[in-house]
Amino acid sequence: MSNSIEALYQIHSDEIFWVNIQPFLLQRGYRLRPRYDPNWTPSWLQGKSGKKHPSPIVFEDSRSDIVLDATRLENGQKVVLKKVETNSQEIPFAVTFSSKEWKKDVRNCCVPILDVIMIPCDDDHALLVMPQLLGFHHLPFRFLGEFCEFTLQILQGLEFLHEYNIVHRDICWGNILMDTSKLIPKGNHFVRWNSHSGKLFEKFEWKTRWSVMPIQYYIIDFGISLQCLSKDARGLGQWGQDRTVPEMLKNEWCNLFMVDIYQLGNRYQGLNAFVELADAMTREYPKERPTATESVRMCKKIIADITEAGKMAKRVWRLDQPLDGRKTSALMLSTLDRIKVRCGWNPRL
Repeated sequence: MSNSIEALYQIHSDEIFWVNIQPFLLQRGYRLRPRYDPNWTPSWLQGKSGKKHPSPIVFEDSRSDIVLDATRLENGQKVVLKKVETNSQEIPFAVTFSSKEWKKDVRNCCVPILDVIMIPCDDDHALLVMPQLLGFHHLPFRFLGEFCEFTLQILQGLEFLHEYNIVHRDICWGNILMDTSKLIPKGNHFVRWNSHSGKLFEKFEWKTRWSVMPIQYYIIDFGISLQCLSKDARGLGQWGQDRTVPEMLKNEWCNLFMVDIYQLGNRYQGLNAFVELADAMTREYPKERPTATESVRMCKKIIADITEAGKMAKRVWRLDQPLDGRKTSALMLSTLDRIKVRCGWNPRL
């Protein structure tokens, strides 16, 4: 193995912070992965007879990430640590969303904050401690009722925020996660999510959402969120990961609430039953888009129609590749894949 390849898996400059703070976090009751122990020796260098393993990537401690996972020693819970600036709105928002008063509202699906850790000798940053979750799209939707549950939860979460005049400003797929404690009983690795221990090629076991419903979904990352004085609050420029918002492209003053609506609606793909809702949320002119409350009302009507038609348990399939430049309008698998699924195979998207 060349030195250049081996260097890719060593501690990077942006990870040194975690190595330095590891002893402090251990005293606070949080254990980082072995990679961040100051005395860490890479697993691939610990082979028999002192020989190096030719492929570091197969080892759990070869993987890194910007946001870091840890284990809470008091109960063994897997958590995530996020370094944030103390002068930003993220900490006040996070603490408020997790307060007893705000958690009384069942629509509140903001990620819960388990702890706030002040960093020694650094007044400018702190660590937010959150439960380890997984991107909602990593495991596939298999039944229409699963997608109904997901859509209503997130729309109600946005409605909840907007009622308090809070705009998320980046409500994209990457900022919507789910609790997998019932979906993946054995747990999953934070960086290599489709494994239990972080090792390559191990058997990965998971359940369908339908078999363990309800599933809890969460909205995360309030780093650029704002609390506005009114629903007429406007902004100029571009923000968030979705820069396709029509009024942004025209460099016009944007209603911040309608940008949220567009960015969430624009993440939709495929299910015919929800096309009307998605189209309404992504209309070119902001005044023609529904509010969060109106979107929730439309969603509930769709779900009622699906329930009445007895289609909640109808199969859904992953979106096929575009044909002749046109996207297919249904989530589907090939005929062979459908046969495999019915025989017990559950392909991940």
